Amino acid sequence: MARKANTPEKRAKLLVCILGKEDELRLPAVCNECAVSLHFSTIAFGTARSNYISYLGLDEIEKRITYSLIPNYCENRILRAINKKLKLYLMGKGIAFTVPLSGISNIVSNAILSTPYREEAVDEPMTKSKKEKKQMHELIVAVVNQKYTDKVLDASRAAGATGATILHSRSIGNKQAEQVIGTSLSQESDTIAFLTAYEYKNHIMEAIRDVAGLKTDGTAVIFSLPVDSLIGIGRFADEEEE
Repeated sequence: MARKANTPEKRAKLLVCILGKEDELRLPAVCNECAVSLHFSTIAFGTARSNYISYLGLDEIEKRITYSLIPNYCENRILRAINKKLKLYLMGKGIAFTVPLSGISNIVSNAILSTPYREEAVDEPMTKSKKEKKQMHELIVAVVNQKYTDKVLDASRAAGATGATILHSRSIGNKQAEQVIGTSLSQESDTIAFLTAYEYKNHIMEAIRDVAGLKTDGTAVIFSLPVDSLIGIGRFADEEEE
């Protein structure tokens, strides 16, 4: 049977949340009330300066990053539930955003998409201000030599970044790629993630390249991902009040 024109394609999406420990434990229950979802969590470290510390929810050193697979047709419903029940519209509570997926195993996808699709309950787009509609976001990721982490943070702030989330990582099995690239990657590295407005993306990536690029001792591998929807940092607070 052909899919109706107004029926969205059913697919899984990635929901990323940066939260405190207590909210991390509450998140799966909030999501599962809306749809079948799959969750993973890791410990990271947050860093921000001045008033952005409280807005980004990065005032605590240790944070939890959760990766959740959710159905796209329940995306806004899940974000609204998270925003309301975990109170991400308040300063310091954290952020949540979605990222499109280009592939996923059929078994996992079928499980995630088992949540019944109800045409009368299709998610309506979240109402946003004119300013918000123009302000798309990107997730910048830099994998850098740990000795250069501070330099990357300083350069990114000067380029417009307001904070970052850091995960300790290491290079594994990259000898073949290193031979082609012509440089050795640092074995012990930090993965630094920046959530930023689209307009700052190139400035931040260029600033990181200048102080710790692949051809420097910083050996930074830098890439970015599109962000579809975002809550936290005061977004959709007006709707909550209504």
